[in-house]
Amino acid sequence: MMNEVPVVPEKTRILVVDDAADTRLLLNLRLQREGYEVFTASSGTEALEIIQKEGLPHLVLLDIMMPGMDGFAVASELRRMGDISIIFLSALSDTDTKVEGLNRFAEDYVTKPFDFTELSARIRRVLLRVATDQNADPEQAIDDRLAINFAQQYAILDGNQITLTPTENRLVHILFNNRGRVLSPGFLLAKAWDPVRRGTVESLWVHMRRLRSKIEPDADNPRYIVTVRGQGYCLPQRINTPDGEENQM
Repeated sequence: MMNEVPVVPEKTRILVVDDAADTRLLLNLRLQREGYEVFTASSGTEALEIIQKEGLPHLVLLDIMMPGMDGFAVASELRRMGDISIIFLSALSDTDTKVEGLNRFAEDYVTKPFDFTELSARIRRVLLRVATDQNADPEQAIDDRLAINFAQQYAILDGNQITLTPTENRLVHILFNNRGRVLSPGFLLAKAWDPVRRGTVESLWVHMRRLRSKIEPDADNPRYIVTVRGQGYCLPQRINTPDGEENQM
């Protein structure tokens, strides 16, 4: 089994989703001052695009009343992507909405207008729980150089932590669960993509290239995501090392 490896620390990532520009600006400035890495989105669609590009945040501050996708619809998509902590930040103060939000999606619910000091305390409380859960999440060893935490959607390659996008994480998870089997593009597309937002073979190629650029020591000579010409992709049971030896976990 692989030895314990040090993890390069990263900033806590918070995504703010609100159609009000002044709220986004306020939270962006104040949260950055507290040391967080902050992303902002003015709509649910933009938020999902940011996550696909940047990977999962540790926490989402999510408005409910937004044009297009409302906060509950966005939260439903976030839950499908992974175990993402959510704090609703909304002007809706009726009990039914609060109860629905807390029961279905959120760790907390803060009504507008809000006091930032109180919100900051609530954020710290949620993130403390997340950090505790992360420590309990196992990292699955691929070999002595690579491990992946599927729950928190990151890889560790040679001691460096690398964030995976939700699609990248799903792809490598499917390969891991079928280790040693060659999986066709059709199988991977059916398992890794939402039935509504169907992927294409071309999009699969793009994601595989990006995934290889992240987790392969040499993306041009992959050892983890191997292409079997005319058949598909495989995560081998035995990993070939540069010196020709085989490494099996």
